[in-house]
Amino acid sequence: MKTSFFIILLLFGHGLQVHAQTARYDAKRIKPSATDFADTIAIEWEREQIFLPVVMNGCRYRFLFDTGAAQTMVYADTPVLGSTPIGHIRSHDAIGRVDTVPVVCLPPMTLGSTTFSGCRATVQQRPVGGRNCDGIVGFDIVNSGINAKIDVRNNCLILSDRKNFFNHEQGFDITYKLKYHVPYITVIPFADFREEMLFDTGSRRFITMNKGSFDLLANKTGALLESQIEGRSVGRHAIGLSGTEPRGEVVFMNLKDLRVGDCPFTDVHTITTQGGSHLGAALLNLGTLVINPKRKRLRFQPYTQERPVRVGNKQTDIAFVQEKGMPCVGLVWERSIPYRQGFREGDIITQIDGFPVKNFTHFVVWPFIMGREYLFTVRDKAGRERQIRWVRIPIEKEK
Repeated sequence: MKTSFFIILLLFGHGLQVHAQTARYDAKRIKPSATDFADTIAIEWEREQIFLPVVMNGCRYRFLFDTGAAQTMVYADTPVLGSTPIGHIRSHDAIGRVDTVPVVCLPPMTLGSTTFSGCRATVQQRPVGGRNCDGIVGFDIVNSGINAKIDVRNNCLILSDRKNFFNHEQGFDITYKLKYHVPYITVIPFADFREEMLFDTGSRRFITMNKGSFDLLANKTGALLESQIEGRSVGRHAIGLSGTEPRGEVVFMNLKDLRVGDCPFTDVHTITTQGGSHLGAALLNLGTLVINPKRKRLRFQPYTQERPVRVGNKQTDIAFVQEKGMPCVGLVWERSIPYRQGFREGDIITQIDGFPVKNFTHFVVWPFIMGREYLFTVRDKAGRERQIRWVRIPIEKEK
């Protein structure tokens, strides 16, 4: 299995929770152009995120498929032609911040050979510029009664309105309940401790645990959990639609016995966050997933026969956030290569190979080449500058 290297955690639509205000959430308004259908849609699986080709009014868009977003979403800087304003709605982003945002009725939206009418979308400010994404397809498509199968190995998403279409699929069942119209599952990260987590394909990580939940777990298990802690630091890493999570203690863990539904996992690297706990899209590297909205059930089928399923994901080593418009080291693991090279929490990236970094967006879209070493100029909290040589994106190796 290949592991991907991620520095920036960008939770664009993650955890978008919708409350009724002037525009009520109603997934039942969404109607497919056909009945008794099954449609296979080619997807892009890029850096642990699912991108769908979407067509509206003859224009082609690239949307992220995000089960952590209750409703489809578009960005204010790339409006969809033919959208009709219908009011406002109150939303929560990935880090729990609340805002009131506009809602539009989208023109008929085509996925594959099926067109969905009645889709509504919130209009959000883009948290980070330069991303090659026009919007988000949220969980409202599934909540309208559409079954879905995600298979990133074969780069496809299968949608069907036939209630028994995926009944033949084998695998482990994971029940979910809807909370703010998005799926929450029960995960056992350690011993008999149960944690409610959002199933969120908008998050790249395999799993992230709320720091308050971790503290509760630590108080109950003591030394047994301590043996699975790889380090502690202070910083921030999650970026929501309204900004970055607060600075606080972050715990780095390697969980030996994680259970998601009936499926056991081992060797799971994870960190804590000030936001909510979630199980993210990196799960899809390990198997296919069927979503059955009628039964409120996920069915996960691992690609391999090994039990427990070994994750073996790479621990987060460094994360960048935006500080006064500039890229800033929000978090760095003290056992990591970036830390040994000299990066520290709070460092601002000012130059790369002698070229000035203009802002955070400029850094996000910098054309880094895999395996190449770069010279970073950073400015610390005291205003002192220093230089660090570092391979921003190392060459991936087969495990």
